[in-house]
Amino acid sequence: MHAGPTLDRNELIARIGRLLVADPAVSDGEWQGYALIVRYGDGAIARRMTGFRYDADGAYAAATPDADALGPAFDDLREATRVAGKEPWGACILRLWRATGRLAVEFEYDAPEQWDITPATLADIAARARPGK
Repeated sequence: MHAGPTLDRNELIARIGRLLVADPAVSDGEWQGYALIVRYGDGAIARRMTGFRYDADGAYAAATPDADALGPAFDDLREATRVAGKEPWGACILRLWRATGRLAVEFEYDAPEQWDITPATLADIAARARPGK
């Protein structure tokens, strides 16, 4: 179900946060920080999601939530955050701090490819996505 035009970006982000913390990839296990990268591309793969859980030392483990539950909410957020005269953002980085429950969202309009995950870029992207102090 897609959100109607009555939902604003803050309501959509709150909804995504609720879906995220209820997902087993996030709710199971011990972690201090969490990051989810949502990347929209061209061709066969329209939306790709990659999640990471971080321990207190900054080590990460893959923890990607269910795309069927979260994907449509990100599609709605992408529409709700369109900037006039620009293409919609190509990457969204969501960061969650467990201790405070703080949720931060960053949109990348100009260079979304910097968030493309390959074996060569995995460690760098996981480090850049990590929630800071």
